[in-house]
Amino acid sequence: MIYIDPLMIHPVVDGVWHHARLDGIPDPGEEVTMLCGVTGVAAFLPLSQRRHRTIPRQCERCDAIIRHQRGIPLRQNRIGRN
Repeated sequence: MIYIDPLMIHPVVDGVWHHARLDGIPDPGEEVTMLCGVTGVAAFLPLSQRRHRTIPRQCERCDAIIRHQRGIPLRQNRIGRN
């Protein structure tokens, strides 16, 4: 048996990966709404059949929302080394 954590699923829409509140793995064809408001229809395809063969970028809006909810500083607010 394989267990998949719905909190760790990052849907990819048009080459951008998002965060979504999922209770489980969506069924193929089920509409999924991301934290940022973008919606998409769930599809599960092998890598060889996906349209985008580049590394997905992160949705900045989803990232900001999830960081705020978890009390994590936004990237631009973190103190870094120069």
